[in-house]
Amino acid sequence: MKTLKVLSLMFIASVFIMGCSGNYAKLKTQSESDSKVTRRELIDNWSDYDIWVNYIRAPYINIIVFDPKNDDREILVGSNWSKVKDQELWTEILKANTTSDGDNRSRGAFYDWRSGVEEIWGPDNEFYAFIIYQTSKVDSIYLELADEKTIRISWYRRRGRGNPVLVR
Repeated sequence: MKTLKVLSLMFIASVFIMGCSGNYAKLKTQSESDSKVTRRELIDNWSDYDIWVNYIRAPYINIIVFDPKNDDREILVGSNWSKVKDQELWTEILKANTTSDGDNRSRGAFYDWRSGVEEIWGPDNEFYAFIIYQTSKVDSIYLELADEKTIRISWYRRRGRGNPVLVR
C-alpha cells in the first residue's frame, strides 16, 4: 500500500513538473565580461534590427526590444507597442532619451542603469532579441512561446503600493 502511495505521488509530481517547464522563454543578463553587445552598439546599429518600443508617454520609453532582422525568429508584442520604422522616429526617440553627447537622460529605458542589455532566449536555447527596460516602471517581463519560432512579450507595470498590472 505504501508503495502505491509513493508511486502515485511521484507520478503526480512528474506531471506537475513537466507541465510547468514547457513553453516559456527566458531573459539572460549579460555580464560585463561576456557582454556581446552594448547599448551604444544597439543604438548605432539600429537598422540591423526590428525595434519595438513601449512608452511611458511618448517619446519616453519603458521597454525597447531589438529583434535581429537576419533570423527566422520573431517577437510578438501587443497593440500598445510601436515599431520604429524609419530614421526620423529613431532620432526622435534618441533625442528624448539621451543627451547630445550620448549619455542617458533622466527618463526612459536608456537612463535606468539597473536595466542593462538583456537577451531573450527561447526554450530550445535559441537567441531571439535584445531588450532594455526601465526597472523602476516595469515589475517583470513575461515571455511565452507563441509558436515554434515566435515569442510573445508581456510585462507587469508597477503600481505604487498595489499589485502589478499585466500589460500586453
